[in-house]
Amino acid sequence: MGETMYNCYVSQFDCWRSIIENRKKILGQAIDLLREIAPERIYLIGSGSSFNACGASKTFVQKMLGIEITPIAPSKVQTIFGEKVLGLAVSQSGRSTNTLRAMRKFQKNGFPVIALTDDMNSPVAKAGDLAVHLAAQQEMVGPKTRGYTSTILTLYLLALEVALDWGRISIDKYSSAIAAYLKICDEKQAYLEACHDFYDLHFDNLKKARAFLFSGKDTDAMTANESALKVLETLCFPAIGYEFEEFLHGPLCCIDENVAVFFFLAQDEDKQRMLQTAEILGKITPNCYVITCDSQFKNDSILSLPASEASESTAFTYVLFSQLISAKLTEELGRKRHPGIQQVFEKLGTKTS
Repeated sequence: MGETMYNCYVSQFDCWRSIIENRKKILGQAIDLLREIAPERIYLIGSGSSFNACGASKTFVQKMLGIEITPIAPSKVQTIFGEKVLGLAVSQSGRSTNTLRAMRKFQKNGFPVIALTDDMNSPVAKAGDLAVHLAAQQEMVGPKTRGYTSTILTLYLLALEVALDWGRISIDKYSSAIAAYLKICDEKQAYLEACHDFYDLHFDNLKKARAFLFSGKDTDAMTANESALKVLETLCFPAIGYEFEEFLHGPLCCIDENVAVFFFLAQDEDKQRMLQTAEILGKITPNCYVITCDSQFKNDSILSLPASEASESTAFTYVLFSQLISAKLTEELGRKRHPGIQQVFEKLGTKTS
């Protein structure tokens, strides 16, 4: 039997550890290139989960490097703004035709492109001025879990390495960040048990949901988008992610007892507003949940994950529960996508050979 989505989900922590431990080898040439060109703007290019990973990485990468970071879908690459520009194209399979076209637009305008891909012999890897290995262990399952979180972690590590190289952070800050990410890997069992226990507790209600809404702020808004994408790809029920304030301005009007709602708890002044919203909506639907790494909040509708000192780490920990329901609930409900959908991929050529 081949690798399943659930296998990929569980293996993420070990994959992260391997990437962290081999970061110097994986990222060495990219660090040299960024030192050489000293870009003033970096475009992070990707489709689907790759785009969501780019968006989730923006805040941390921008903070570390002190330059503008622009996540962009390949189809949106029209005018490229800036003079000292670097493109960084993410494609786990390395076969995205849309990403290849975007890379060529950058290069046609004289801008170098780094390819971040798991297949170093793929068309995307060969098209880049430099290829960086996305060491996600060749995830063959369609809906990505390991590849999504590994992309974020790799971009975070690249930002840390370059920030250290540019003198923007101290060796102490760098070492502290690396230790914090390794601590997340050490707590693999605690994360998995928390997610599985929460899933088991709410399974009877979750299996009745026929639509899914996810909401978060900043980095966590991209986690909401990725969570919705996972549900769409697997459970094949309507799902959408919204930034929290945008969620309050209309989307919440569709909520009834058939909708599952998930809030990725903010770490700022909107924390209480989000909790208050969840309390109100919890009286409408039995599937209203809050996901947090703040242990002070505890009740049956709140999933409390281990606290982490790693900056912006919720980008790859908050998504764990939505990945789990996408893998397990899909299997337990026997949900399958319509077989005709495959013709879209085959006839529209979204992947190159």
